[in-house]
Amino acid sequence: MCSNRSNLRIAACLALAIGSAIGVTAARSQALAASKPPLATGITNSGAAEAQVIEATRKGDILTIKIRFAPLVPDKMESIYAQITEKDYENSFYVLAGDKKYLLLRDSQDTPLASPQLSIRNTKDSPVSGTWYGRFPAPPKDITEVSLTIHGVETIDAIPIADKQP
Repeated sequence: MCSNRSNLRIAACLALAIGSAIGVTAARSQALAASKPPLATGITNSGAAEAQVIEATRKGDILTIKIRFAPLVPDKMESIYAQITEKDYENSFYVLAGDKKYLLLRDSQDTPLASPQLSIRNTKDSPVSGTWYGRFPAPPKDITEVSLTIHGVETIDAIPIADKQP
């Protein structure tokens, strides 16, 4: 069973489960995930990886954004952020839609609905060096693209939103 302690572990467990379910190796599953073209891109502040938005889905009142990081510098490991502080929550994790700023949603324990920490690990043979997700209040239906700011990554603009039925 997968542990909820690390988003990387979750992603790896999902890749293994998907690979096993369809008779493909875990490495092949990871390569398949990496082959999906990104909706928009940005670079980490250090320049070590490219942030690739692979999903921006509005379902009801929630906008979910998922990012994979593609290595640009080989054999590098770096912490993008270790935790989401209150100051970072207010200033470094948000979506801009039109002229309105949307902060991350929080759960019933007041924890932001996003990857609690983000590290990237660039290895020679891996097309993906890390992942990130965040859930925000969905902007109105007439807004079709957003900009995303997350700590440690340049702002990613012109992210198209896909609508899904609740």
